[in-house]
Amino acid sequence: MVALTASPALAQQNQGQQNRGGQATQQGDVNSLPPALRAAVLSGNAQQVTQALNTLSGGNPQRGAELAQAVVAAAEKLLTTNPQAAIQAAAAAVETVRATPVQASAPQQTAGVLTTAARIFVAPQVQQVAPLAAANVAAAVVSASSTINNPTVTAAVCAQAVSVAEKVLPLAPAIAVQIAGAAVQTVQAQTVMTSAPADTMNVVTTAARVAIQPEAQRIAPQMVAAIATSVTQVVSNPVVYQSAPQAAITVMANAYSAATSQAVVAAVPTVTATVTQTLNQAGSANTLNQVNPTNAAAVNAILAGQQPPPQRTEGQGQQTAQNPGTTPNQPQNPNQTQQPPGNPNPPNTPPIIVPPTSIFTSSPS
Repeated sequence: MVALTASPALAQQNQGQQNRGGQATQQGDVNSLPPALRAAVLSGNAQQVTQALNTLSGGNPQRGAELAQAVVAAAEKLLTTNPQAAIQAAAAAVETVRATPVQASAPQQTAGVLTTAARIFVAPQVQQVAPLAAANVAAAVVSASSTINNPTVTAAVCAQAVSVAEKVLPLAPAIAVQIAGAAVQTVQAQTVMTSAPADTMNVVTTAARVAIQPEAQRIAPQMVAAIATSVTQVVSNPVVYQSAPQAAITVMANAYSAATSQAVVAAVPTVTATVTQTLNQAGSANTLNQVNPTNAAAVNAILAGQQPPPQRTEGQGQQTAQNPGTTPNQPQNPNQTQQPPGNPNPPNTPPIIVPPTSIFTSSPS
């Protein structure tokens, strides 16, 4: 009769893998990962990394968070040599910490994974070779950040995610609008706005620039309407507004432009009235007028159509590099914020590539 007990050699092997996993968490080097996890990371296949994480964690959420943190730390070290493998490993690590038990049992490690993953998906090396994979990881990070109960980390990673959305807009407008909308919704939480007003302002500023793009309005007019409505509400919050009053006015102008565009109004007929109401309230708010004496006049100018939003200038160089066939908007002098009434932004109609539905994108064979 054969005893159903693990052999000493197997027990020693399992213990060794756990010890190496702990070392990897501290060292952040791919060579210090357990062998199976190291091989999965170097394969550039997120599903293999996830499978290795699940096997080694044994269903222990704390252990899963520690291993995910080790993986994403090792992935960051791979950016210069293997950015494809880095973004795929980050995808698997983020997927691990999206689980509620993991977030509940290891909030610090979860926040660390999301923060490091955000540095990876904004890295130029990743943007150059895997912009869609980066966008998918950004979307997953935004989703995970909405439930971590760490408002400063949430705002920071959402700001990085929406910057990726703007860069990927010519390549995949649908996912760009999706990320922008989710990021705005996440930072609209009162705790986030009050804890991190500057990063919140960064999120809504970039999201509003995404919303004014004709291709975004054509592909996802309902989401653009939601963005226009939400960003005006966010920048009308006194804490957010006072972090950058002129940026708040620009957000309002962009939001009103999006809310009055033909495609968006056709999809959501009430959006213009909703945004107008919020702007009227912002223009008459004493708290905002005290912070910015020109607030009321600026809001009135927006509603009168006298202050069209400025052209988007951020990220154009990287967009062109990723999609040479796209003609970028001409850069605008930042001092020239006034344009004649009724002069819209030049159209930006890049080719459409449908983004993948999963954050797991295998590397080319």
